Amino acid sequence: MKNFSVILNVVLVLLVGYLYFLHFSNSSTSKKTIQATHEQNSVQSSGTKVAYLDLDSLQSNYGYYKKIKAEFERKQQASNDEIVAMQKRYQTRAMQLQQKGTAMSPQDQEAAMQEINKMQQSLQERKQVLDNELYGYNTKMKEDILNRIQNFLKDYNKDQRYDYIFSYEPGFMFYKDSSLNITPDVIQGLNALYEKNKN
Repeated sequence: MKNFSVILNVVLVLLVGYLYFLHFSNSSTSKKTIQATHEQNSVQSSGTKVAYLDLDSLQSNYGYYKKIKAEFERKQQASNDEIVAMQKRYQTRAMQLQQKGTAMSPQDQEAAMQEINKMQQSLQERKQVLDNELYGYNTKMKEDILNRIQNFLKDYNKDQRYDYIFSYEPGFMFYKDSSLNITPDVIQGLNALYEKNKN
């Protein structure tokens, strides 16, 4: 999606640059050129069939996405709970050893420091493992959802009604014609497939 945004921005910059060039290149014929270009673009636009998919709406209404998101949040909470419990054990043990501090022999103090360092290292290593697991799970689920959407859209567009189907996210598109919104159809179709495959 990030690459798509970059590509879209590059296309928009090139289009603005082209229009700027047309406007200032030849003052006597610039109005005629712009009008001819506009008419030509209108003809080309009518030949290009475009639709868009609202990702926020999809995420709010696609059953499989909601299920995956809930699973991820459960895993994330379990991971956080485990780390918090380890931190509490670490802090409790550190306070116990600190209270004994002056009464301990130098060997006991050194052993206590090693124990604290080992607990801290274990905590950091476990946190890294859990973070990596969550990241891997999240990446895998995003790819799975993206594949499901793309496969559905291939089937949905098998009659080639559309040349392009864009994803819409707020802030990336300044204007959209809501008559080109296919989100309700896509959500209905994806949910039907999800229910069918769930049973």
